[in-house]
Amino acid sequence: MPSKSRRSRGKHPHQSKKSKAIQRQGALMARPPVPEKPAQVKEPVITPAPKPAETPSRQRTVSYPYVFQELRRIGVLAAIIIIILIILAVTIS
Repeated sequence: MPSKSRRSRGKHPHQSKKSKAIQRQGALMARPPVPEKPAQVKEPVITPAPKPAETPSRQRTVSYPYVFQELRRIGVLAAIIIIILIILAVTIS
């Protein structure tokens, strides 16, 4: 029984560099030429924008219930580590 190929087929077919270059040239040639000077330029009409209805700005208060507890825990751990480092520095030297 023949074994299956383990390589899955991609979404796009394999293309060589040459065919990609040909497609790119075809896309460049298909673009219409850009006119150098516009035939007639009209001045834009400026109309005032309608004012949006004023809504009262609501300030959202974001609560972080565990921040104080976490900061306190970080401070305690930092103090313990500094004390251990000082003790080690004194005993080793």
